[in-house]
Formats: sequence, C-alpha cells, structure tokens
Amino acid sequence: MTDDVKPAAQDMGPQMVGSLSVEESRLVRSRQAGRARAMAVVLFGLCVLFFAITVVKVGVWG
Repeated sequence: MTDDVKPAAQDMGPQMVGSLSVEESRLVRSRQAGRARAMAVVLFGLCVLFFAITVVKVGVWG
C-alpha cells in the first residue's frame, strides 16, 4: 500500500477565516465590494470628464 493516498475532502462547517468568523468575513467582503463599485463609478466619471474636456478643447462639438 502506498502512502500518497489522500483522504476525501470533508465539509467542516463554519470555520474561522484568519481571526474573523465567517459572518465577519462576509461583512468585510461586502464593504470591500461597495468600495470597489464606488471607485469604478468615480473612475468612469473621470473618464467622461476628460473626454468632454478633450472634445471641447479640440472643438469638435463646441
């Protein structure tokens, strides 16, 4: 018999993730997702602003 046989994966239920519980980890991830969405909106707004400034300075629509 060989020693390289691995046991089957087992569901061990709720566990600690680092020093946070599963619920705390979920809350942290939801806050991170909210900040990521806010940053995406800000970056998109800056792109639109720079495009508008460029169009006005070039004089295509202005």
